[in-house]
Amino acid sequence: MSNYSKTLYDDEKFNISIIDNAIVLKLGVNNNLLISSWHNGGYQENMLNVVNQSLTEEDYSVIEKLTSKNFQIKRFKELGLDPDKSTGLITSANMDSCSIITKSYKKLNVTTVVTAGADKNAVKAGDKASFYEYDNTYQPIAGTINIITFIDANLEEGALATALITITEAKTSVLEDLKVQSNFSTHIATGTGTDGVCVISNTSSENHLENAGKHSKLGELIAKSVREAVFEALYLQTGMCPDYQRTVLSRLSRFNISFDDFYENADDTSLDEYAGAFYQFNGDEYYISWISCLLNLVDEYQVGMLTLKDISKSIVVLTNTFLSLDKKVVEFKSINQINDFIIDSVNEYLQVNK
Repeated sequence: MSNYSKTLYDDEKFNISIIDNAIVLKLGVNNNLLISSWHNGGYQENMLNVVNQSLTEEDYSVIEKLTSKNFQIKRFKELGLDPDKSTGLITSANMDSCSIITKSYKKLNVTTVVTAGADKNAVKAGDKASFYEYDNTYQPIAGTINIITFIDANLEEGALATALITITEAKTSVLEDLKVQSNFSTHIATGTGTDGVCVISNTSSENHLENAGKHSKLGELIAKSVREAVFEALYLQTGMCPDYQRTVLSRLSRFNISFDDFYENADDTSLDEYAGAFYQFNGDEYYISWISCLLNLVDEYQVGMLTLKDISKSIVVLTNTFLSLDKKVVEFKSINQINDFIIDSVNEYLQVNK
């Protein structure tokens, strides 16, 4: 431990600091909380510390030997915190890439702290599992969105649970807005496979609230603080933002289509010549709009809203319109056939417009 310490947020009700490679939220008021922690997880009352711990490569080996719960206890002690009054989350994200956002309305304040990385193990709920756990034995995957939200109001257990739902939906809405791909399917991700969450309420407050749902002002403040913090943390950690996703290839990446797939299927042309033409095509908003239209149709098929037969004609007509081609309407039999059609269509367009 290096004894590095930096204060990020200081308030009479809570303090947020980076201590070594952990964010420590020290609570100065009576509280109750819900947290997805291994140690002191679930519903807790009057915790003193909530820790978001960044892991090193060495830490993963320690966790494998000790279990996640015992690793947390060990790390709390190393940070000088009472394990009986501490709980927390773990992540591979950099603590300097955290985002802290406060939203307020009249006397109601909500503060959210987020660290986020979604480039390694983003996943849609329901995708094929990455591991099977038996008797606390499994291999975790790096990459996590951790969210800690402090509500300066007094919430009962049920309202905390509702707040947790609002937090989760807000996080998922950011990934959907950014079109973040699942690393385990061709779907848009709803989170990562190792996300953590903590929601805290101030039980010293005289403002008792029972509704943290999306119709309530509290729910609005929770969602807005979470969304803004997740957007910012993803950008700080990985550079992920709307501009990052604004290319044809970024939209196609969840279908494992890369520049090489286009070039290897192109007619005889030099790499330099092809790359120059493709670069212009790849970043043009007009063609990004075209590919977005096509992939929205593919997504409708993937979730069972439309059939391949339903979307086949539309895909060809849209392609002919956007790329000024004269492709014949065919009925696609698989997503792979659609992918091949997209590659062939782009190459035909680039060849015609040399």
